[in-house]
Amino acid sequence: MLNAIHKTKLRQTALVAPLEKTCENQGGGMALVEYSPQVLEPRPHFVQSWLPWLRWVPSSAQQLEQSEEDILGHLENPGEGFYVKAGTVGGHEVRVWTKRWQGPTPSLSKPPFVMVHGMGAGLAMFALNIPDLSKDRTVLAIDLPGFGRSSRPPFSCDEKQIVEEYTQVLESWREGMDLDKINLLGHSFGGYLTAHYTLRHPERVEKLILADPWGMMPRPEGVFEKYQVSWGFKMAFGVIKQFNPLGVMRLSGPWGPGLATSRRPDLARKFVPLLGEENSIKVNNYLYHCNAHRAEGESAFRRLSRDFFWAKAPFLSEQKEKLANWTMLLGDNSWIGRDQHSEFTAECARVGMKLQMVPDAGHHIYADQAQFFNNAVNKALGGSSE
Repeated sequence: MLNAIHKTKLRQTALVAPLEKTCENQGGGMALVEYSPQVLEPRPHFVQSWLPWLRWVPSSAQQLEQSEEDILGHLENPGEGFYVKAGTVGGHEVRVWTKRWQGPTPSLSKPPFVMVHGMGAGLAMFALNIPDLSKDRTVLAIDLPGFGRSSRPPFSCDEKQIVEEYTQVLESWREGMDLDKINLLGHSFGGYLTAHYTLRHPERVEKLILADPWGMMPRPEGVFEKYQVSWGFKMAFGVIKQFNPLGVMRLSGPWGPGLATSRRPDLARKFVPLLGEENSIKVNNYLYHCNAHRAEGESAFRRLSRDFFWAKAPFLSEQKEKLANWTMLLGDNSWIGRDQHSEFTAECARVGMKLQMVPDAGHHIYADQAQFFNNAVNKALGGSSE
């Protein structure tokens, strides 16, 4: 535990001042917060450490760091980055990559706003939202363990234990930052995890926003028959779903960046207002480097999923209590709620959760309709929506 002086200092620095490298445990141990890290995550496999020329996938922690900077560097305030030690998973130390933004008029009376990305992404994907959302509050964004620039610990093979490991890491991160309360947002897989975290630690979350969250509803019955999926596709998908969703990209080795560039050009174009037409490809480059390393988070996601698109343990259908101060933002054209809008409406009403549809938006609602998204988040947090 931190002593009283250090705890007070960390609480203040987490909100308004640069974090310090000298924040140490009471026993003089290693710092919980590493403001100028000497070692970057994700760390290479020990074989690659000794024989780097054997590396098949053309990526490194340094390249991932640069690809993040290529996006966030276009912001007027690129934010401050640091690692927070957040316990262990599978006997391995977890370091959570964190960035902080503070607007010109931050309010110490408001809990900091913490943003958590989805599967296969990283915190830089919120670049279109951070300037608006940090105008009058502190914004903290993290890379989930197993993704982005955070540690890649080996998660359990047991579905319930995976959720426990992730929620405990989030709680250890909050404790490491010494934040009494937070406002929290999770997108996609991050929404599933932050929902479970809030359920376990309701006293720590003032308001939760689920942004097009994955894993809320059960798989619709007869979904393959409804879309007249061929027998051959069913057979192929039955094999593919046994592997990680982005495994082909990594197996492609030096051809992987080309595959990433050709994938989702529509998402990259959403960042043209920030990056410019010629630089929008940097979004694809960033996502490639986020996913080119050990796929521990991706493996955890696969174990939790049913056919990738649904959770084995859907969150909403299991809830019996009211979920006060929870808001869900759902893309009108997103695959998350496809053909289930009425079911989402009924379930959110049953548990007392506010539901707002984001018009003309797919799954990446934070980019598809960035200004609408920012206004909706500000409104849900009780701030200005102008």
